[in-house]
Amino acid sequence: MSQSNSYSSMTPKNGTAYINGRIYTVNEAAPWAEAFIVGPDGTFGVVGTDKEVKAKALEDGLAVYDLRGKFIMPGIHDAHVHMLLAGVGMTSQALLPTQGLNSTNVAESLDHGSCMCKYAHVNQDWLVAWAYMVDDFHRDALDKEYPDTPVVIHGGAGHSMFLNTEALRRAGYDVDSEPDGQATMYVRDEAGRLTGHVAEMGMSKAARSIPQPSLGHVKRALRHAQHQLHRAGVTSCQEASANSIMLHALKELDAEKDLKLNMYTHIVYAPDWVAEESVESLHKLIDDAAGFRSDHVDTRFVKIILDGVPLPPYYTQAGFNKDDGTVDESKLFILNVKEAVAEYDARGFTMKIHCTGTGATKLALDAFDAARKTNPRGPRHEIAHSSGVRDEDFGRYKTLNVTAEMSPAFFFVHPVTAASGGLMDWNFPRMIEADAHVTIGSDWCAPNVPDLLPILGNIVESVGGGDRTLGAARICRMLTLAGAEAVGKQNEFGSVEPGKKANFIALNNDLSKAEFEGVKVLTTWFEGEIVYEEN
Repeated sequence: MSQSNSYSSMTPKNGTAYINGRIYTVNEAAPWAEAFIVGPDGTFGVVGTDKEVKAKALEDGLAVYDLRGKFIMPGIHDAHVHMLLAGVGMTSQALLPTQGLNSTNVAESLDHGSCMCKYAHVNQDWLVAWAYMVDDFHRDALDKEYPDTPVVIHGGAGHSMFLNTEALRRAGYDVDSEPDGQATMYVRDEAGRLTGHVAEMGMSKAARSIPQPSLGHVKRALRHAQHQLHRAGVTSCQEASANSIMLHALKELDAEKDLKLNMYTHIVYAPDWVAEESVESLHKLIDDAAGFRSDHVDTRFVKIILDGVPLPPYYTQAGFNKDDGTVDESKLFILNVKEAVAEYDARGFTMKIHCTGTGATKLALDAFDAARKTNPRGPRHEIAHSSGVRDEDFGRYKTLNVTAEMSPAFFFVHPVTAASGGLMDWNFPRMIEADAHVTIGSDWCAPNVPDLLPILGNIVESVGGGDRTLGAARICRMLTLAGAEAVGKQNEFGSVEPGKKANFIALNNDLSKAEFEGVKVLTTWFEGEIVYEEN
């Protein structure tokens, strides 16, 4: 038999027909379908009934995949992740107990946890771990077991660190008389010496001093993190703390056809501690961002953390001064947010600004307002978290075309949130009433799985105004098409429509019926390829 040069896997006859599904398209014009075709280029073709798709499959001789009646929806867009932090944390750092950790057992717990790391010494001789809080921490608790090894324990939802003396020394802290600075937080003993518990801008020296893993290990960590995102049904996400080594790794992974996510990388403008890189280097990275764009990586995004967290014992969110009603600037990490927004807005970058206090939110909205006056056609911006918003500021999200990025979902309904006295308020009803553009993020950074769906069952009634079906529909849109709109890609993904990327998931429950309890992702497809399948 003679060989033919006409063979190609990219002709229409190489597509796949998916039939017998309960497909929630998130397309208002045609919200439900039974079947669709995925072309060889990884995009949706015909979307419609089983009869229509079967006829086309027979005509073109397509392979047929039986969805067996499962609930299908577009892949999830996670609006706020820290993929590198999570990936390195899951592969290379000790995970300590979330409760009961104190100065008497921290060294023992750390020694046990460090033995569980898959890869040791990725930060040279530094020992890095994760915990929520170490009660009554003093560096003496670690110095006896680790006199010459610098130890750093991340805590406080990523807004604090616990350091031993060697880590403080190598990072350049003056243990006896370290001066306070803008928005620094140092816990001191009775003599005024550093205990090793530092928070917010007090972490900068330590964060810049921790040696970075090799590029090869960063790629390994990102592959692991990508798998966890696929397990959660995530096919696109916004990285909230992109730095130089991450962008180099993503560029290589995409070139190697190893990146199976649409990534929107918010490069850190400030503060330096969230990126573990100097501000000067980060600003240059933003200037060079276009050189890191690729098929699945979009670098037209910038991140600012404006204030802290409304969590005990820190309470570093920026509210208002009671005496004169001005914003409490002592809690702000940068004082030039208006100028920064103006610069990057003019250059077409989308800004994501972390705000947890009402004062910080006002300042961010003021900065966006000023930018719109000079650049009316500028990009859509975002306020990350949006958990502290004054009554008079809800309507400004719509007016200024600002996305209310609601995260971390884990805290939407949580004992810590309930005990915050109203400091943590993700007010979905008010945002919906104000017709704000709303997205949802996990704020994934710690060693766990960013599984959004079961958590969101806690808010389905409030989002729907008491109507669970309406609430489920709104949540599904926030997780999909609204995310695509936030990054300007609503014509490319976010719904099951002809011509869009075939990113979709199969679930064991029907979310259109608000069946969030016990929901699991069974299969995740990215551009028509199965990237995760439950065993």
